[in-house]
Amino acid sequence: MIRTAAFTLLFLIALSSFAQQQCTIKGEIINRNSKALLIRKYSEGFRSFTNNQTKIPIKKGRFEYTFSYTEPEAYELIFEDEIKQGTWMAITFFPTTGTIEFKLHPKDQWEYNTITGGQLNDELKVYHQYTSQLFDKPKNELQKIYAELVEKNEFNSAEYEELRGRLKTIKDQDARTLIDLEMAEMEKTHTRYTEKAKRLFIDPYDSIVKLEHVAKYEYIRTHVSLASYYLIWRDADLLMKSSPFVAQLISNVFPLYQKTYPEHIYTKLLERQVTGLRTIQVGSRYIDFKAPGVDGDSVQLSSVIQNHVALIDFWGSWCGPCIAKSRIVVPIYEEYKDKGFKIVGIAREFKNTDALKKRLSKENFSWLNLVELDDKLNLWNTYGISNGTGLMILVDKDGTILSIDPKPDELENIISQKL
Repeated sequence: MIRTAAFTLLFLIALSSFAQQQCTIKGEIINRNSKALLIRKYSEGFRSFTNNQTKIPIKKGRFEYTFSYTEPEAYELIFEDEIKQGTWMAITFFPTTGTIEFKLHPKDQWEYNTITGGQLNDELKVYHQYTSQLFDKPKNELQKIYAELVEKNEFNSAEYEELRGRLKTIKDQDARTLIDLEMAEMEKTHTRYTEKAKRLFIDPYDSIVKLEHVAKYEYIRTHVSLASYYLIWRDADLLMKSSPFVAQLISNVFPLYQKTYPEHIYTKLLERQVTGLRTIQVGSRYIDFKAPGVDGDSVQLSSVIQNHVALIDFWGSWCGPCIAKSRIVVPIYEEYKDKGFKIVGIAREFKNTDALKKRLSKENFSWLNLVELDDKLNLWNTYGISNGTGLMILVDKDGTILSIDPKPDELENIISQKL
């Protein structure tokens, strides 16, 4: 009888941890004429804009909305008019049982927004105050230097400015993408900047940002909470792929959070992404998977690319830069497809494949295209890809990764040597 009662109690405790809770958010909109707010879970990323959107109407400068949630994780409020403009600043909050009140200002006064209610929201506010006290002053001083350099045309190198000028005159998307890639490479290697800009702004700013990351992860290590876990997940989503330094900081602290929150959505997402980043490197092997084709039949990736030099192209019908990069490799594919070169596309789609089929009907992507529908296979996380971007991985005949996001010249050079 005692064992039965104990088991029942444990079952009820476990069940209650997943019980739905009610949260009401309401607030005041100050000095803007927006008609609606959109709400999404941050962990849902891009798909929340392509699936059914929840709109919260704004009437006479106020809004109110009640929703259910099962576990606390970060949500975002985004003004609908900012989404339509293509750039937005999200207001992040954690739901709580009860009411959360907001005061929301125009985008250029974003720092005056206030959120009242909920322990996790208070914790997030404390973290931002902590880092603001440490780093706002030196950052503001550097921003003044930046403004002076821009005003005197001493920030960007002549080569970079020449590319910017060409970009304004070119309408062809494929040609624009090539220039975008070249500009991105210049930024990555710091050849975008003048020597004066590097000395007075870039190098000092990079140092401050590095110190800020170190301070952030020391704070995260010593203030274990879901608010801190959100900070980790946001960095993983936005920075981990492009910054080995941040990736290492995340890898160091993740086991602590993995142990503390074993069933949380952030743990499930980060487990795949951390593993993917450790695995998907030049010299390692690609991660095999099975996914449906456009016709619905499942295909094992290895069965298609085994004993071939192959380009695995993660893209989507909604991703303009991805489409442009895929177009660029079409001539290379046509040149080498009968010599042992294959391309397999994995299109990240939402709700259905209608948009994909429409896009494929307009393109010359004659290679096999598989589908990742509604992130059911979690391939983006598995490969360490951030929410809004694609990825190209070139693999050798034995499955060894030869290059990640190769530029067209690099891609053709490697293929010509291998085949």
